[in-house]
Amino acid sequence: MEKERESTLIAYFAIKGKEESAATAKVSAKLQKVLTEKGIKFDTFAIVPTEEYPTDPANFELATKTEREAHARPELVGKYSGMKDVKDIFLVVPNWYDSLPQGVFTFLDTYDFAEKRIVPVVISGGDGSKNIVPELRNFLHKVWIMPAVDIHEKDVDTSDEAVAKAVEEMLEESKSKY
Repeated sequence: MEKERESTLIAYFAIKGKEESAATAKVSAKLQKVLTEKGIKFDTFAIVPTEEYPTDPANFELATKTEREAHARPELVGKYSGMKDVKDIFLVVPNWYDSLPQGVFTFLDTYDFAEKRIVPVVISGGDGSKNIVPELRNFLHKVWIMPAVDIHEKDVDTSDEAVAKAVEEMLEESKSKY
């Protein structure tokens, strides 16, 4: 008898007030579609800091860089209650200055990720995930960090193939490990 798969979580970062319009939300929706088609049980969670970021690009950059330099852990809107049942996590994040947004670190600090598998899906303006995967590996111990899926922000609307490939790779790894 085959062991029943534990659940999958799609956790995506979004800015307060823009949860549904964010590129990360669009990629999350694509992941949801593929997982549904594959019959994989999943849940979603938006990682949303309670404070709003400035809309002006210069002030946004200043605020996010200041937050990063201070190693801030911004409070999040809500918590995810089903983490104990999750085995696989698609972590859909933007690349902010070659790093994760500090709100993602708040999320990572909140739960025990030991023995879970994370598939980073990184949306960027061109830098991809080059520093994010090592950052995750250094921050999370006893966690299986799979190779990242890089999606350029201009390709979000046409990223269906990259998203489907990420799910396939996660399933192939599951077959070899379980």
